[in-house]
Amino acid sequence: MTDTTAFFGAVLKTIASTRNHDSDPAAFASGVAEPAARIRALEKEIGERGLTPPEAEEILRLLETTLSTKRTPDEEREYYLQYIEKVSGVSRASLGVSGW
Repeated sequence: MTDTTAFFGAVLKTIASTRNHDSDPAAFASGVAEPAARIRALEKEIGERGLTPPEAEEILRLLETTLSTKRTPDEEREYYLQYIEKVSGVSRASLGVSGW
């Protein structure tokens, strides 16, 4: 079972708490700010209902965009993905996604 509120909270916390290792403001705008805004819009749209696999996959893809833009190390990415799965029940495996 997935916890939609916990999923969005964990994803947005991950975006906010990961260090940005790239100093390009244009890259930040398109690769972090815009995906985060899309995730927040999806959070409002979805509300309390459960996530569909395509929605969760889109959100995880947007999260990956932010982590790539910030040049987050692989070990840290894996840590956050495990954290998201632990608190929400949503994982790449549950979506049938083998990797990024």
